[in-house]
Amino acid sequence: MAVSKHKQEARLQELILSARSRNIQVRTEKLLREAGYRAKSGRCRVRGQEMILLDRDARLSDQIEFLAGELAERKDDAPPPASEE
Repeated sequence: MAVSKHKQEARLQELILSARSRNIQVRTEKLLREAGYRAKSGRCRVRGQEMILLDRDARLSDQIEFLAGELAERKDDAPPPASEE
């Protein structure tokens, strides 16, 4: 059974808030396409600010999957917390 659009939108907003709490800006943009070129969501750094661009024309499930994957990958890249000794 498919997840309702409302639940998907709520999940996407949760992921965006999670990204913001990690100091990652998330923007949902209409990514322009040209003949022979397929733009898709991605991560970049602009003036030192980490940013994730989501293709707003992509299905909600694809946006959720991409953003969740990026946040999980960044969590794996993060250094371990300093131990208190």
